[in-house]
Amino acid sequence: MALFLLAAINAFGFLDRVMIALIAEKIKAEFLVTDLEIGLLGGTAFAVVNALASVPIARMAERFKRTHVTAGFLLLASLFTALAGATASFAQLVACRLGMAAGNAATEAPPHSMISDMVPPEKRASAISVFMLGVPIAALLGSFLGGAIAEKFGWRNTFLFFGVMGGAIALLCMVLLREPPRQSASPDARAKMGTWEVVTRLFKSRTVRFLVLGVSCISLGSFGVNTFLPAFFARNHGLDAAQAGLAFGLISGIASLVGTLAGGFGSEYLARRDGRWLLGAPALGSALGAPLFLLGLYSPSLAVAIPIMLLGSCTFYTTMGPAIATLHGSLDSYARATGSALFLLVMHMIGQGFGPPLVGIVSDTASSLIYGGGFAAQCAGAAAQVPGSACAHASALGLRYAIAIFSAFFVLGGLLLYLAARASHSARMADGQARKDAWQA
Repeated sequence: MALFLLAAINAFGFLDRVMIALIAEKIKAEFLVTDLEIGLLGGTAFAVVNALASVPIARMAERFKRTHVTAGFLLLASLFTALAGATASFAQLVACRLGMAAGNAATEAPPHSMISDMVPPEKRASAISVFMLGVPIAALLGSFLGGAIAEKFGWRNTFLFFGVMGGAIALLCMVLLREPPRQSASPDARAKMGTWEVVTRLFKSRTVRFLVLGVSCISLGSFGVNTFLPAFFARNHGLDAAQAGLAFGLISGIASLVGTLAGGFGSEYLARRDGRWLLGAPALGSALGAPLFLLGLYSPSLAVAIPIMLLGSCTFYTTMGPAIATLHGSLDSYARATGSALFLLVMHMIGQGFGPPLVGIVSDTASSLIYGGGFAAQCAGAAAQVPGSACAHASALGLRYAIAIFSAFFVLGGLLLYLAARASHSARMADGQARKDAWQA
């Protein structure tokens, strides 16, 4: 029960992150903003505040009840989500987005810490993967509902609907979620590690350094691509907001469902025979999935594009369970929330902070080159959405090129995860030899 309540919290945390993607075209048309500004709203504005808030909130979770910290900040995020529906300018929307980001900072690291106290170490990858099932649920139901509400009742009601629903989940968790006892690995449970001690413990490890870089590259590709994927379907395949939201939900929802379970349970199973597979399996998947995704991206048929993009995307979601399990293996119960927060800070600052605006810049630049000059002035807002126009053609091709370029980060992320798996194996071998030498002495 507790694990599924935490998954529900994760679901609304994910929706806050990707909500802009579902209604980007309508916001762009109303406020006359560029792809870069959509990328800043969907990515950087959220990621910077979210990352800066995550460590102080994690430190709160080390000292107080993690259940209260998590549910309380989700309630705050939901309030700002609902308020976003009443905004009358782009600046007001950005302000609400910052509030959503601050509250959302508690929906990952404190639950990670709770889960590591709820299950034994050998089951952490699969337990974290169950927690991560909130992502596919949010992607499947949230993307379709968000797009449908925006198409039928306007994009402001999308914010209002999810704000009210998120608030209800937060209140439910305050009543039903119980704090698990902390299973400290420290000889003295009162000797809690400071933030800098956690940083030092983690980043002196070659495994963690490669792991953070690898996951950050995958995050850069994922947030950059996903922020504009509904817009891609609208521009290149002529779908409306509801249809584009459904296509996005099917791809990201089913892919994250299959990938999350395969990454957690599959990597855990393979690691029983060879520990390198815990990170090696997601490494291989990310490298092989990117070419498949590109095939779907350039397919002219929607019926062909969606299944192939879905197949390729499955591999991009295999990483988080094994990554968090690896991270928590070197920390005790009074440091895991902080460790997760630091890990997520780097990952989200790089991935969500830079991915969407960089894709937006590449898209705007490519569209302008295809159009031949004057694109920003002549194709602002709804002008770029007129079917068959030169503006629409340039906008569609520019976005496709941008998404294709950023798909390469999945391959780079896979390579870095492979190096993390090798470093982890070398560290285990060295530790085993040291123990053997000490016993013989």
